Amino acid sequence: MTKKALSDQNYQLIKNHILDPENSPLAPALQFQLDRLMSATKLLDKNPVKKHAVALHRRKFPGISTATAYKDLNDAAKLYSTYHNFDWDFWQNWILQDITENIKKCRNIGTAQHLKIIAQEHANLLKVIGEKPSDIDDPTRHEKSQFFILVQLGNKNLPIDLDNLDKLPSATLKELNKVLFSGKQIDDVEVEEIMNS
Repeated sequence: MTKKALSDQNYQLIKNHILDPENSPLAPALQFQLDRLMSATKLLDKNPVKKHAVALHRRKFPGISTATAYKDLNDAAKLYSTYHNFDWDFWQNWILQDITENIKKCRNIGTAQHLKIIAQEHANLLKVIGEKPSDIDDPTRHEKSQFFILVQLGNKNLPIDLDNLDKLPSATLKELNKVLFSGKQIDDVEVEEIMNS
């Protein structure tokens, strides 16, 4: 029988080890590996330059190779990263996998107690996945809406429909550009002439 890697362990086992290392449910080799990962995490927080962190990590754990030290630091960066670069997808997939495996095991056993566990795991799934959004964004919403640019010419505010802007005659567009970007003031008569052209 092959031994499970640390990444294949149940989340609850790892949590129990972190909370109570004296009564850890993990195998001694996995305990040592998890302790190295947690140590590597603390080192990366204080020494973000990996070369320096590897040297310190190897000083703390002299029996490991440089390759193992780099692997520990890479795994630590992946598992225990900061909030800004936290890999939420990795953690969510890991928890979802654990929950679904627990549901499958409990369903295969089928006792009344295991059916209660299945109900609890379904509640956990709902927490991880979240509720279905009540109002899903309509991708065609922008096609249904009409958008205007509000242009202030003199004392008048003229709404210009963006969908019809390209349909205006080129002479009107040139006059509109000249007025908008020249910076000179025009009167209401000139505004009406531009819009009527």
